[in-house]
Amino acid sequence: MPWCPKCRSEYREGFTVCADCGCALVEEEQTDERVTLTFGDEEQMKALEAFLKSNQILGVELQQDESDGLCELLVERRSKQKALSAMQVFIVQENRRTEETRKAAGEQVDAEEAEEQLREAATARRAFRSGSLYQDSSQRADENRSSAWVLLFVGILGLIVVILGIAGILPLNLGNPYLFYGVMGAIFVLFVVAGVISMKNAKIFAGKAESENSLRSTMLEWCRQNLDGQEIDREIGIADDSEEVRYFNRTAYLREKLNHQFVNLDQDFLDQFIDDQVYGMVFEGK
Repeated sequence: MPWCPKCRSEYREGFTVCADCGCALVEEEQTDERVTLTFGDEEQMKALEAFLKSNQILGVELQQDESDGLCELLVERRSKQKALSAMQVFIVQENRRTEETRKAAGEQVDAEEAEEQLREAATARRAFRSGSLYQDSSQRADENRSSAWVLLFVGILGLIVVILGIAGILPLNLGNPYLFYGVMGAIFVLFVVAGVISMKNAKIFAGKAESENSLRSTMLEWCRQNLDGQEIDREIGIADDSEEVRYFNRTAYLREKLNHQFVNLDQDFLDQFIDDQVYGMVFEGK
C-alpha cells in the first residue's frame, strides 16, 4: 500500500502523490531502510532484540561488529521513534528484574541507587527523544538566511576582485590570467547563485514557520481545554510506577489523542511539541 514518507499517511493503490505534503508516495517494499538504534554486548542486544520484536517494531536486525566485539541493533527508519520508546521501557524492566534477583539472593538493595537508575532511564528517554530531532521551519529559515548572506557576501566580493583584476586596477602577477579569472569568476558566480537559492529557501521556510506556529497555538489551546493530568492518569491506570514508565504511558496517551484530533501531523514535530510544551503543562508537579 503506498504511503507518504513525510506525514506517513497511507493511500489506496493508484495514488502517487500525497494530497497533504505533495511528496511522492513510496511502496511498502521500499521502506526497509535500516538505521542504528544502539550498541551493546551480544547478550544484552539479543534480549533487547526479542523485546522489540514482541512489540511489533519493524525491521529489527542484529549485526556483530567483529572489530570491537559489540553488537549493533538496527531497525527500520520509520520505526526508530517507537523503538526508542520501547527500549527505555525495556531498560526499566531490566533494572527491576536485576533488583528482584538481588533481593532473592539476599543482597541489600540501595534505594538511592535504584532511584538513580530510574532517573537515568528517564533522562535517557528524553535525550533520545530530543536527538531525533525535529528542526522546525523557523530554525531552517534562520540557517538558510545566515548561509545566504555569507554566500552572497563572499560571491559579490570575489566578483569585485576579479573585475578589478581584469581591469588592471589590482595588479596580480599570474601565469595565465584568463584561466585564473575565468575559473575564479565562475566559482564566485556559483557562490552568488547559491546565496540567492538559500535566500529563497529561507523565505519558503519562513512561510512554513508561520503555519507551524499557528498550528502549535491551536494545538496548545486544545490541550489546555481538553487535557487534565489527573483524569489521564486515572484513565491509563497510573499508580506507583516509576518515572520512566509514567512518562512512557503518558506521552503515548497524549500522542494518540493529538493524532486523532489533528490528522496528518509530522510525528517528530508532535514528539517535540509534547515534550516541550504539553507534558509539563498537563502533568506539572505529578
